[in-house]
Amino acid sequence: MLDDVRVLEVSAPATMLAGRILADLGADVVVVEPPAGSPGRRLAPFLDDQPGIERSLTWHALNYNKRGITLDLSTPDGKSLMRDLATKFDVLIEATCARRKSPLDSIQFAPRTIRCTIAPFARTGPKSEYAATDFTVMAASGAPAMTGDIDRPPLFFPVPQAMMEAAADAAIATLAGLIARDRDGVGQRAEVSARIAAMMGSFGQALVPGSGNPEGKRSQGAMAIAGVQVPSVYECADGFTLITIGFGPVFGQMTQRLAKWAAEEGHADRRIAEISWPSFIGDLSARKTSPSDLQALVDGLKSLARSKTKAELAESSRKLGLLSSPVMNMRDVAEYLQYRERGLFAAVNLDAGREIDAPARFAQFSNYSIEIKRPAPKLSEHSAGIFEAELGLSKNEIQALFVAGAI
Repeated sequence: MLDDVRVLEVSAPATMLAGRILADLGADVVVVEPPAGSPGRRLAPFLDDQPGIERSLTWHALNYNKRGITLDLSTPDGKSLMRDLATKFDVLIEATCARRKSPLDSIQFAPRTIRCTIAPFARTGPKSEYAATDFTVMAASGAPAMTGDIDRPPLFFPVPQAMMEAAADAAIATLAGLIARDRDGVGQRAEVSARIAAMMGSFGQALVPGSGNPEGKRSQGAMAIAGVQVPSVYECADGFTLITIGFGPVFGQMTQRLAKWAAEEGHADRRIAEISWPSFIGDLSARKTSPSDLQALVDGLKSLARSKTKAELAESSRKLGLLSSPVMNMRDVAEYLQYRERGLFAAVNLDAGREIDAPARFAQFSNYSIEIKRPAPKLSEHSAGIFEAELGLSKNEIQALFVAGAI
C-alpha cells in the first residue's frame, strides 16, 4: 500500500505508534535512536517484569516492521549523517518538548520532504511553553474530568493515552501530506498537538460549559432519569458487564426483554416485566408509571448481573437480542475466541528467545493484509547496513563514527 514511501522516525514515545501504522501499511520505516537507546525502550511493562533495553513490551508492540539505527543528533557528525539520510527518505517524524529546540531545525531538508512534528501543546497559546508529561497533557485535555466516580477525583488512564492519540493523528497527518505531495509535488510541514489529539476523543460530551452555565459533572457511567441513576456498567460474578437500558419503539423492546428475564430468574417482581418499557417515558410524564418502577428494574438487573459470569451474561444477551457486552481485562482480550479466529494475534519472537502473542494489525482490508514481517529492531541492529547502503560509508568509517560516539 505504501511500499514506495520511506520514513525516518526520530524515535520518542509519542512517535512510535505513528511509525508502526505507516510500517504496517507497507512503508519502509527506519527508527533513529540515540546511542543509549530511545526512551521508548524504558517504558513498562517489561518481559517477566525485569527491566532491560530489549525487554520493554511497549517498545516491541509499537516498533514491529521497522528497521533501526543509532545516531547522536547533538553532534556535528550526527546532524550531517541525518541531513544526508533525509535526502533518501520521503517523511520525517519527530517529537519535541516545550522549551527545547528540535535538533532537526538546523537541517535544511529537500522541498519534497514531509516533516511531521508532535508536541505536547500547540506552538502558540498560553500552554505552548508548558513542561509536559502524558499526565499533564491528559489533564489539560479535559478528558479525565468525564471519568471516575462522582464523589472522587478524576480517573486517569492506566496507559499513556495522549501519546497514543497524538501518534495516531501524526500518521493521519503524514498520509494527508503524501496525498498533497502527489497532487502538487511539494512537501508539507505538519504539526500535531497531543492535547488537541486527546481532546478529539472526548468530543461526544461538552468539555467546556457554556458561559454562565454550571460546570459539567462526571456521569459515573450512568444517566439520571426522574432522579433514578441508571448505570451502564453492572458488577457480575467475575468482573463487570455493560448493559443498555433504553426506551422508545426499538430500545424499549430490549428493555422489555431485560425486565422479563430478571423477573423469570427471580431478581425482579413480575409486575416490572408487565410495564410497557417502550412507552415508559411518556407514561412517566402522564403519571401512569413512577420513578420507583425504574428503580426496581435497575435493582433487579444489578441482582441478575451479580448472579452471572461475564460469559453467561454475554451468551444470554445474544439469545435475547440485548445490547450487552463484557468489560474485558487484558486476559479476556487475549483469550477471546473471535479475535483468535480472525487472526488478530501473531506469534513474535523476542530477543530474549521467548515467543509471545502480539496484536497483529490495527485494521483488516479487502485487498491488503497487514502482517508482522519483522520484530522490533534491537538497539543499532541495522546501523551498519543502512549507513553502508544509503550513504556509501565503509566499514572503517562506520567504526570510527561508533568510536567517536556519533552512532
